Amino acid sequence: MTILATVYVEIANEYQDLSDGIWIITIYLLSTTAVQPLYGKVSDVLGRFESVAAAALIFCVGSVICAAAHSMGMLLAGRAIQGIGGGGLLSMTSVILGDVTTERDRGKYTGFLAGSWGVASAVGPVMGGAIVENASWRIIFWINLPVCIPTLIVLFFALKIPRPQGNLKEKFLRIDILGSLVFQCCIVPMILAFAWGGQGHKWISGQVLGVICASAVVGVIFLLIEWKVAREPIVPLELFKIRNVTASSICHFCLGACIYTPLMFIPLWELAVKHVSETEAGLRILPLMAAMVVSSFVAGIGLNRYGRYRGFIWLCGIFIATGNSLLLLYKPSTGSFERIIFLAITGLGLGFGVQTLIIAAQCSVDGKDMAVVTSLVVFMRTLGGIFGLSILSSVLNNSLRKKADTLSAQFPEYTQIIHDSLNDQSIIGSSNLPDNVLQGLVDMFHSSMHKVFIGLIPFSALMVLSTLLIKHVDLNKKRKQTIK
Repeated sequence: MTILATVYVEIANEYQDLSDGIWIITIYLLSTTAVQPLYGKVSDVLGRFESVAAAALIFCVGSVICAAAHSMGMLLAGRAIQGIGGGGLLSMTSVILGDVTTERDRGKYTGFLAGSWGVASAVGPVMGGAIVENASWRIIFWINLPVCIPTLIVLFFALKIPRPQGNLKEKFLRIDILGSLVFQCCIVPMILAFAWGGQGHKWISGQVLGVICASAVVGVIFLLIEWKVAREPIVPLELFKIRNVTASSICHFCLGACIYTPLMFIPLWELAVKHVSETEAGLRILPLMAAMVVSSFVAGIGLNRYGRYRGFIWLCGIFIATGNSLLLLYKPSTGSFERIIFLAITGLGLGFGVQTLIIAAQCSVDGKDMAVVTSLVVFMRTLGGIFGLSILSSVLNNSLRKKADTLSAQFPEYTQIIHDSLNDQSIIGSSNLPDNVLQGLVDMFHSSMHKVFIGLIPFSALMVLSTLLIKHVDLNKKRKQTIK
């Protein structure tokens, strides 16, 4: 998810299609989000290994298509396929962890899960930048194969989980096919509308508003199907009567915005304001992820020892709100030490909550609903990330366009470079520009990014409020039966 964060512009430049470059990121998030809620119920019916194996194989197929792509359209198609597999991998890791551990012991292992996720998120942008600077970007996609294939082999021999009962026909009849199709018809257009808003289409345009309204109507139909028609709904609506499920879903939505926004915008700030390379820009996010790894292990150990998770969830909200508020102090003159501290505070909050919030939802439902609830909250996290990125990208782009027009009027001979920098921030540091033009570009990006950081505050505030809704439920010391 993060390896392309700082290099998608370079890839788009190769195809001379910079206007569609952001879709290299967006279309993966879109397809990942759309399928996440389906994997939990499908794995209940078909089996855990079958579901994770299908997800990994789809991810590998998408990776091969991306690596071999000879056009932007082929690359985007590969990224969409990758996302379908990636959404399953993201959900199924937490689902399987819920199968093989008790709620009380789960904290020992969630620390490793969050830690590996944090390390990968930190390494991704750096690795992407290093690959693009020193070799072909296609390696970014080929390296997925030697990771996924051995993992599948290990899972095949090591994963010992009961398989769902029934023959293939009985299993097929249990799948909520109608609900799944209607859900896709609801969520895919909605995410597309988020992606369009402010990215070539105004939020109040007929195209964006029309798609959002249509998605809302289809969403109502989906809820009716899940309530009245589906034999085994992919999202049982009665689960939202459970306080921790609803509160955790809201928390995860805000958490997604608070995770993805720094991952995407901090490297951009470093490129534009500090004139670092793509590799260095990726490294600047390392304090956030390192702190996240540390706090996730602390939360896991504390959860296992004391069986209490609300304190860690409250700390999650407090640290995230504090860290995101400190981003408002970012200035071109802000030193490395201050930036490290600001990001580390946010990272501590993410680590305290990223897995404990899942456990808070899991321990509040019966074993048979564990996989569905897990997929639901992971889905809400990704959906929040897309929503946050869409809104804040719109804020950034609108501000940049206005300031670029003003700066171009002031320095008409540099109009082309000024407008090119909107899509490729790396050219700011690499171009031989007069000091006053360079300072104008830095001020343009910094002031626009400041508005993005302001826009992050409402997500942080809602995060704090929603953590207060979480109530304590005793963690079970025996494994629940999660598969019928």
